[in-house]
Amino acid sequence: MKQGILCIFSGPPLSGKSTFIGGLRKTLKQLVIISPDEIRFELTKQYQFRPELEHQVWQTAYQRIDDHLKHGDIVCLDATLINSDYRGVVVQRFPHYPIIYFAFAKPDLQLILERNARRKWKQIEPAVLQKMYNDYQTPTPSEKTYYFKVFDVEYDQFSSTISLGAKFIEDLYG
Repeated sequence: MKQGILCIFSGPPLSGKSTFIGGLRKTLKQLVIISPDEIRFELTKQYQFRPELEHQVWQTAYQRIDDHLKHGDIVCLDATLINSDYRGVVVQRFPHYPIIYFAFAKPDLQLILERNARRKWKQIEPAVLQKMYNDYQTPTPSEKTYYFKVFDVEYDQFSSTISLGAKFIEDLYG
């Protein structure tokens, strides 16, 4: 059986993480996507963040990731992972698997607010969105040393980074 691979993504909300993952999925058909947003929806039929449910949401996400990694799957955690502490928890929970990290550049806040306004569903309150944007911690060079491979993702280079990332994962996966 092949060894599982975990891909994580960090960037402010609406920075393109889910779109990027969709691009990876076009090449890597066997990709499994674990999304805390989707788990929130499963639990409440809403995408709304509810602090009292977050422990259950993340325990469910981690269990699903663990199950798929043990099965030898390529897993993408589609989450904001807003700071190094959240990303560190992922590294600590899955130390026996290569973690490929896609670190998104922080786009202009106005662009993110415009994207949010155009959304038909899963809109985020602008004040909450701005707080998450301001709280986002860009990974430091020392943090990046904890990952098997890091790809820095610039908005204007999505296609080329998707291609490079997919090729790297395919080669690693065998």
